[in-house]
Amino acid sequence: MKKNIESRLFIGRPFPAGLMNAQKSFMEANQQMENDETFQKFLADHNLENKRSVLVVSGEDSFMYWYGVLADVAKDEVPTGLMKFELPAAEVAEEVEENQTLVFFNLPLTSTVPNFAKKVVTSGIEVHENLGDSDTPYITWDLDMDTKKLAQVMYLKASK
Repeated sequence: MKKNIESRLFIGRPFPAGLMNAQKSFMEANQQMENDETFQKFLADHNLENKRSVLVVSGEDSFMYWYGVLADVAKDEVPTGLMKFELPAAEVAEEVEENQTLVFFNLPLTSTVPNFAKKVVTSGIEVHENLGDSDTPYITWDLDMDTKKLAQVMYLKASK
């Protein structure tokens, strides 16, 4: 479950916690991004049409939800209208789930985040009770729609 990864660039848009719907999901934000011409063009231009990612950046009292894609592109290739988030090289906990679709991103965060955190803790890895207290308060979900594999990643410690 533990492994080291290189720094990564997340391209998309952030959505504050207040935009969660009554089901505690970001379904509307996700759909807004799927309907966005700039985002779709970026995916097509970089051969990422079948990739989608979510980034949750935890704070002490809240969090920011990002919808987009993890991309191997130059930092200056981010088009106007999209934003980038640079994730550090780090030690992470990763679990890959099979047979997943975009529907996963519409599930309530109140279940997906705790379920993944519980798997990490059950594997023997210590994590902050409040992920926002961590120096690396990041969780990513990276979906490959071709293979239907979803990589769930919790950042544990930035590499030096």
